[in-house]
Amino acid sequence: MGIQDDEIRCIELRPIHVRKKSRTRSHVFIAMLSYVIEKHLREKWKDINITVEEGIRELSSINCISIQAGGVRYNQVPEPRELGSKLLTALSVTLPKAIPCKDIHVSTRKKLNLKRKSK
Repeated sequence: MGIQDDEIRCIELRPIHVRKKSRTRSHVFIAMLSYVIEKHLREKWKDINITVEEGIRELSSINCISIQAGGVRYNQVPEPRELGSKLLTALSVTLPKAIPCKDIHVSTRKKLNLKRKSK
């Protein structure tokens, strides 16, 4: 099930099996928020001749490089490729040149390695 719009293809509201009303409402809220974001991206990128899915895939290639110089560690954000720059410019987004390194380690509540099948 989804909103009937031929241009929206990568977001879909599928049946979910939750028991609490608040979780169902949260799921629908996130799905509707996704529709709004996709519509905004489609409008901003219409002159670039790219789909939202392709644009997100291009932007997902942007990363940061951890650098240590003179006892100082920081994360440098390299310049995106030409298409990535066009997409960001259309959204009026500028990336920082560097991000301070906080040495934060993220741990999930559930240990994913135990649930994954071994090859």
